[in-house]
Amino acid sequence: MANTQLSDATHIMAYIALHTNDQLKSEHIASSLNTDPTMVRRMMSKLRKAGLLTSVRGVARPTLACSPNDITLKDIYVAVVAKRDFLNVDHNTSETCPVGSVIPRVMEKYYCDIQNSAEARMSRVTLQDIIDDISAIQQQV
Repeated sequence: MANTQLSDATHIMAYIALHTNDQLKSEHIASSLNTDPTMVRRMMSKLRKAGLLTSVRGVARPTLACSPNDITLKDIYVAVVAKRDFLNVDHNTSETCPVGSVIPRVMEKYYCDIQNSAEARMSRVTLQDIIDDISAIQQQV
């Protein structure tokens, strides 16, 4: 099953940024994600702990802790994804096979490069970029 935590967390952040004058109960945000309010509250808790969101207990008005221009996809990714590996090497290979005995080490090197490249690219995409794209697509409809 694909991990959608980054997508969901970015959705929550964009929703909050675009609905600053609305009541932002977790139920409302959850309906936008087609998910459970409990999942939204858990995700928002991680975003608060990472310093990306601020909120007051009992008040349905979460806000971004800083400008959307200052929040990157990597910031959100680091905040919500516990196991940050896109790809995982199968280490359960034959130690007696010439290929099986070395392929995990070979693949680790490539997977590490892929992970680093992806995270570097995520550092260049801001939440404002996402918000701008949402607005542009909404205007086309």
